[in-house]
Amino acid sequence: MSNILEQANKIINERSEEKERQYGPMGEGFERAAMIASGMSGREWTADDMFVAMIALKFSRQSYNFKEDNLLDACSYIGGWQNYINEKRAEAGATNAKKTNNKTLLTEENQVAQQEYRDLQERVAKQDSFEEEIDSSESESEDLQAIAESPYAKTLEDEKQLQATTKLLAALDALGEQL
Repeated sequence: MSNILEQANKIINERSEEKERQYGPMGEGFERAAMIASGMSGREWTADDMFVAMIALKFSRQSYNFKEDNLLDACSYIGGWQNYINEKRAEAGATNAKKTNNKTLLTEENQVAQQEYRDLQERVAKQDSFEEEIDSSESESEDLQAIAESPYAKTLEDEKQLQATTKLLAALDALGEQL
């Protein structure tokens, strides 16, 4: 007869497809059992709590009557619990990688928005400079003609665009802080 740990490994890792067909994936089964236990007891249970409870049950049974099957089941639950922990860590790692990618994307978008904001400020400054030149011109009609033909004639539109860009930058900064 083989070592109890080897037997537990075969149960948990080598026959997992057979067990999944029969009972479903072990981690999902313990998550479902936790939801049922939560509903029955009125307190929050997790899949980790269920693993602990099943291991404790096997040790409790062992304290009344020595049976190798109790120890084998306890070892199997411990191995299954470790697999569950590893799966959750892998999922969390994938989620963190996705968040990192989102932060990079937000940083790049933020840089583009900041450049657009600087460009808009520069255009507004040029427009202010242009308006000063117009104030010093001799003829009012020439001034009006120059303004109408100027690429800076859309002052109100530029101001609205500046305000929208400012709001966008504030929202991106707030979102970046949340991530």
